Amino acid sequence: MSIRALSSFEKKVLSQTLDSKRNGISYTARYVSKVGSSSDSTLSDAATLLATKDIRLNIGIVTRVLERLIKKHIELYSTINENYEFQILTKIKPEDVISVITFDTYKDEQINCHSGAPPYLLRHIFNKEKFELNKPLWKLYIIDETMIIFHGFDMLFDIFSAANFHKLFFDELNDYFLTNTFSKSNSKPLDVVFKINVSDKNFVPNFEEFPRSIFDNPKLHLPAMTPDLFNLQTKSFFKTIYSNTIKKPIDLFNGSNSHTKNDITSQLKEYQTHNYLDMLGITSSLCGTTVFGTVSPTRYNYLKGMMKQDEICLRSFICGIVMICLKPSIKNYSGNIIFSIPINLRNYIDGAKNFGLFYKDVKIDCPLSLIDDRNFKYNGYKDSSIPDENDLEFNEKLLEYQFKQVTEFIENVILERLKIWEKFNFNDDDIKRMKFDHDEVLGQNSKIIQINDTTEIMLGENDNNNKAFTLTNPNFTRTLSGNEFMSVSFAICEETGLNVCIHYPDGYSMETFVECFQTFIEE
Repeated sequence: MSIRALSSFEKKVLSQTLDSKRNGISYTARYVSKVGSSSDSTLSDAATLLATKDIRLNIGIVTRVLERLIKKHIELYSTINENYEFQILTKIKPEDVISVITFDTYKDEQINCHSGAPPYLLRHIFNKEKFELNKPLWKLYIIDETMIIFHGFDMLFDIFSAANFHKLFFDELNDYFLTNTFSKSNSKPLDVVFKINVSDKNFVPNFEEFPRSIFDNPKLHLPAMTPDLFNLQTKSFFKTIYSNTIKKPIDLFNGSNSHTKNDITSQLKEYQTHNYLDMLGITSSLCGTTVFGTVSPTRYNYLKGMMKQDEICLRSFICGIVMICLKPSIKNYSGNIIFSIPINLRNYIDGAKNFGLFYKDVKIDCPLSLIDDRNFKYNGYKDSSIPDENDLEFNEKLLEYQFKQVTEFIENVILERLKIWEKFNFNDDDIKRMKFDHDEVLGQNSKIIQINDTTEIMLGENDNNNKAFTLTNPNFTRTLSGNEFMSVSFAICEETGLNVCIHYPDGYSMETFVECFQTFIEE
């Protein structure tokens, strides 16, 4: 049963997926039964029994929760057919959407899943799990019955859709245990998690619930293509940053262990003759190196206070950190770094759904000159009063100034792009660029850094003491395409705070960048 044809933008995304230029979003969360918590006495009988036995999230439970969840959301039982149409699936078996990974010991689980999804599993998902016609547009990976990875393809799931999946799954999981007592019968997996039965008059798919494409809105017109379509608590803060990290060089030339000495030497010869943006040109797969970290709720609230004081958002704050941490590797300040920032439009569009593509990518050309020391040192100074480069106090002020320059620049552009959306709606330049531009328009030397923020979707909210499971450590990343140098993605959870994933191509030694980033967040 066909729902509708793919929009031109959705077809472009499908083409990129089939050409192995992208492969969706991986969004992970840990689900833990409430064992020994102070709130155990308030649980329902069913939830108490669950907690007492420390029931893990086995495939039997997952299939039953999915059976309930899929029926409520047409996107979860949709596919793409040979005619490039969205189509209803009449049946979904567990093996169509679920893979199970187990470890031999609890220690193995902790080592492999520390703060995020196992890196080798992310590589497998992004590089091996390919889209297939007439198959579901998503898949789950159950890791040792405690962690679930949602992998959604880009034709139907944006980063906010992936976060919404975990929010909905979490609620459905706990609702299930409010009315069901765990037993051996429901520990066995179902044979089918979804099936359309023509005799079932209580369930009839409503095609009107399927999300419409915002990129085929009649208000969206072909644009004239133009090149430009596209006081913190500082003293001790920046002193620590400068002393511990900025003075250390970031070695982006050294290859990973998979490279031979000759490979590294040839890379050195090739890339030492190019500018900074050329240097970032080695990408070979959709998944590179991923580094996960968690910021506690207390620390995150402190950082939010700093952001509020400077009237900037988390996205601008992260862009500022990235620019400062990349500074030691930049030799030529005449270019730009392009930040790509998805903006959730669900609050601006009537009838927007939990799933579907309801976002716009804001691309921001951030001048490297904003972090060029010369623009600060020689601005208004006489030659005789130019500060010494070893002047620690001056360098702290310089770092603070540059960070403020970047964050204010990014914040102003984001606010401007939101105002333009509110004024022009679907005739917005960002939407036009997403629909009409080709990847090549940016050029090979235009390197993009993704900043993926889903913190507006709070996961694991504990507003009901009867909840049998808690959700912790959400984290996610997207595939890296050829012109994307790095991504920084962050998710939030009530219990464990902010989770950050830094994702960059293999072939670089980025430990110092990660250390600098960590110092910014933690000091």
